Amino acid sequence: MFKDIFSYFLLVHILGDFYFQSDKLAEKKKNRYRYVLLHGLIYFIVSFLCALPFWSAPLFLYTGILSVFHWLVDSLKYLYFKKGKREQTASIYFTDQIIHLGCITVVASLFLYQGFSLSFFSGLDDFFGSVQINLYTMMRWAGLLLMMVKPANITVKQLVNKYKPREDTLFNTNKTGALIGSLERMIILLMLSVGQYAAIGLVLTAKSVARYNKIAEDKNFAEYYLLGTLLSVLYAIAVYFVLT
Repeated sequence: MFKDIFSYFLLVHILGDFYFQSDKLAEKKKNRYRYVLLHGLIYFIVSFLCALPFWSAPLFLYTGILSVFHWLVDSLKYLYFKKGKREQTASIYFTDQIIHLGCITVVASLFLYQGFSLSFFSGLDDFFGSVQINLYTMMRWAGLLLMMVKPANITVKQLVNKYKPREDTLFNTNKTGALIGSLERMIILLMLSVGQYAAIGLVLTAKSVARYNKIAEDKNFAEYYLLGTLLSVLYAIAVYFVLT
């Protein structure tokens, strides 16, 4: 039960903090507090909409509590940037996300401790049950797939950015590298779900073939490329085993 509750609150966070927050808004939050408030409002609206399929007063309450926690953390980060530290470093990013994950864990634990359960609106549950679709499994997979795209791209980029060769264009403006990474992680998820672990090697081989010449000619790029690939694979595997 805890895994379902945690997955729900994590899905809320992924949508509110990544998919409904643009890069421009994230940058503006460093300079003006009104954008921190705007992001907090967006996060709350997303949280409210995510709670609608459950139609549960306790869930609305705890979703609201999570939104308040999120706003408080972002407010503290704003004060940090206000002191003149404007650059979003990897340490700041990971500290921010670890605190948010801690808040999610606390809220999910309190929700379970109070004896509340996560159950979809009866009519919705009956409908999907009639077509043999497990809503909880679908919710977890929605979170898994969403985590493989924007959150994963940002996380891996933050980890490898300081090792990036100056002339490299892996994360260029057309975002081809990010798209390839997203597809790679999604395929890995599918292979893990059906127990085809050996097939993951084929995905990595296909990816390496496209960059073979540069890997062979540039040692710095080869190391950077290998680091990014391994972190991407590790991310996909870790998230899969945590949420399933």
